[in-house]
Amino acid sequence: MASSTPKPIPSQSVNMDGEEAQELGGCTGCCIMCCFGCLTCCGCRNWVCRTLIFFPPNPPFYKLGKDEGKELLRIPINLLPQTENLSEEDLKLMTPAVLPKPLEVRILKLKTTKNSEITACYITHKSAKDTILYSHGNATDVGMQSYAVETLVLGLRVNVLFYDYTGYGFSANPGRPSPAHIESDADAAFKYLVEKEGVPAKNIILYGQSLGSVPSCLLAKKYRVKGMVIHAGLASALRVLKPSLQKSPWFDLFRNVDNIKMAKCPVFVIHGTADMAVPFSNGKALYDNAPQKIAPWWVKGAHHNDIEMNYARQYYVKLEASFREFRRLQTLSGAESKTPNDAEAKIGSAPIIHQPNTSL
Repeated sequence: MASSTPKPIPSQSVNMDGEEAQELGGCTGCCIMCCFGCLTCCGCRNWVCRTLIFFPPNPPFYKLGKDEGKELLRIPINLLPQTENLSEEDLKLMTPAVLPKPLEVRILKLKTTKNSEITACYITHKSAKDTILYSHGNATDVGMQSYAVETLVLGLRVNVLFYDYTGYGFSANPGRPSPAHIESDADAAFKYLVEKEGVPAKNIILYGQSLGSVPSCLLAKKYRVKGMVIHAGLASALRVLKPSLQKSPWFDLFRNVDNIKMAKCPVFVIHGTADMAVPFSNGKALYDNAPQKIAPWWVKGAHHNDIEMNYARQYYVKLEASFREFRRLQTLSGAESKTPNDAEAKIGSAPIIHQPNTSL
């Protein structure tokens, strides 16, 4: 039976009645870019990144139990403070995570090619069909993300491996992250799934939220995976400050807009039109530059961190539908080959996923 190529759909306009964050224009924007370039020349890039880009929670939002490999200690969801800073009293509330019966959790320590050791958490579902490698955003860690990931595993019946970057949580070099480690951290997590868990690359879905879009795009450029979800991703570091930037200067960081052009898988982009942290135009640029993609989800009126909470029903329906579409495209093109360049497919309707009460 002849295979049919998905029909392209029109690219959606960047103006979705959202409030695009105002960029730093004029002298201010130029001065900041010039200062960053000069500091990079002086060898101060890591210091600038730790000061202006990376914000690992301190102390971490989790602890490792005595039985390393099984116990993840976290604050019960109903007692989570509405702040990114934990007090001594908050730390005393941490208890071993108790997951519903179909789920199992493992805590891992993974070595990277840069001689770092990162902490990862692997939550599995007995009926899982897909495995997700989840790269989290900034100002969060494995403990803070564990409830959202638990909901994802339970609601969509998937396995999810998520990890802390070097400098985050109980990964090596606490409090001192750097751009140099992000790729090797993600690579260690990916290789664990393939080499230790026996998950073929073609069965892995990459999920990058915000800062996590950076390692996800790097992995998608190297490996032929099933698909990639980019959630509130940045086009590049400087485009967060200056969305109208057309070409990256040599000192720009996290150039997703260039890396995604070489992605070896279909891409699903999610972005809030009122995102003030990573302007909506960043998501649009990633979508426009992905060679293989399915219709994006521009979440009208959504901000940077509220999509899973305020649009929960649509979020799980859209994700489930995108995973189905990844599988369909993989079947059309053959498990080991690309889908046609510039192919877009429209996400259709999907059954309602009832979200458990453990979501953040």
